[in-house]
Amino acid sequence: MVVYIEKNKSLVMNVQLSFKEKVGFSLGDMAGNFVYTSVVFLLSYFYTDIFGLDAATVTAIFLVVRIFDAVTDPLMGAIVDRNESRWGKYRPFLLFLCVPYAISSVLVFTVPDLSADGKTIYAYATYALLMLLFTATNIPYFSLGSVMTADPKERVSLNSYRFVAATAGGLIVTTCVLPLADLLGGDNKAEGYRQAMMVMAALSVVLFLICFASTTERVKPVVTGKKNVKQDFLQVFANDQWRLLGLAVLILVTSQTIKGTMAAYYINYYVEDGGTTLAVFLSVWMVGGIIGSALANPLTKRMCKRNAWVMLCFISALLSAATYLIGSQFIIAILVMQFFVGLFNQMMAPLIFSTMADVTDYGELKNNRRLDGLISSFTIFSLKVGLAIGGAFATYMLTVYGYQSGGVDQSQETVSGILTVFTLLPAVGFIITGIVIYRMKLTGVVVEQQAQELVELRAAS
Repeated sequence: MVVYIEKNKSLVMNVQLSFKEKVGFSLGDMAGNFVYTSVVFLLSYFYTDIFGLDAATVTAIFLVVRIFDAVTDPLMGAIVDRNESRWGKYRPFLLFLCVPYAISSVLVFTVPDLSADGKTIYAYATYALLMLLFTATNIPYFSLGSVMTADPKERVSLNSYRFVAATAGGLIVTTCVLPLADLLGGDNKAEGYRQAMMVMAALSVVLFLICFASTTERVKPVVTGKKNVKQDFLQVFANDQWRLLGLAVLILVTSQTIKGTMAAYYINYYVEDGGTTLAVFLSVWMVGGIIGSALANPLTKRMCKRNAWVMLCFISALLSAATYLIGSQFIIAILVMQFFVGLFNQMMAPLIFSTMADVTDYGELKNNRRLDGLISSFTIFSLKVGLAIGGAFATYMLTVYGYQSGGVDQSQETVSGILTVFTLLPAVGFIITGIVIYRMKLTGVVVEQQAQELVELRAAS
């Protein structure tokens, strides 16, 4: 059950989030994932083989832009925590920024008629704009999930709905963008990508608006406290459970981004006749992810959320490493393994963001100040740094192994390097993530206890 305090009432009310509200909330992440999935799975390949940049330049773009973008996250968190409007703290950002966000996603996948240097500058500028707007929409969205309900079990359920929709959004990208690009662009692949992303952008605007209209912010802080930006920043870092969560997210996303960035290269250059099955290969991961997201809620009803996350990290590591042993001719075995990697890997996603809300509760009890926006922003900061490191490291390894841009045949050394980076390196990262999560003290018992304490404090207030 969800417990919240209505404004100007001291009565504690018990309600349950409706199916309609959970679905409406989840559509916001589906909209965001149209861009996120395109960036993780397609952008590196688009930059090297369609846009015409060399791997070293792409490495620099990913590193510089994503680090810059990560720095803006805490600033955005401070802004949203201080925002007050008739629509709430977080929902207005979805309403007013969804259209600029959609336009920027099209610009990134547009090839301008410029010189080599001009195209490089264009890539830096448009990608930086996209990531800035990603921050400005997704930090409020992530924070929104924490204030729709105060119940830990409902939060897992809400995030399970959310990541089913998010992964479904990724599936739409992997199944539709490449065929749409071929259909709309014909022999002009650059124009095909641009028009395909225009379709994705228009859909994302509609879904963000549905999310805005379907959700309600309910949870109010126990004590507002003094609004001092420096103190708020220090409070986040003083939260020992957030430090562990932030580190886990950083390592996990770095590993996932390495794997996601290398996926197109793996299927195109390692797997025999794999180039014709790229969309299928990426979609199989998404189908597994949809099922995994749906199974997260039943899993946490049977075991502690923290322990479940640790278990999933080790299973993901085992499956990723086992992929190294599959020969390039066994396309069916490769697709089956990809399905299970997606299933167990994506099962972790709802646990991450429901844990983020638990960490916020933990900090509120310790410091008498609720910082949903900043906790979300610093968590996304870790995610963005992971994106930066993972994307840059993957493309850097391409240069180390002698990758040649432009869709030409690669040497055996390059193909072997692609296989290693796609399979073994992420496996190591998943193991380290599991070790970090195991050190957290937010077990199921602790989470329930702190949720009850906050219910009692809100009732007393």
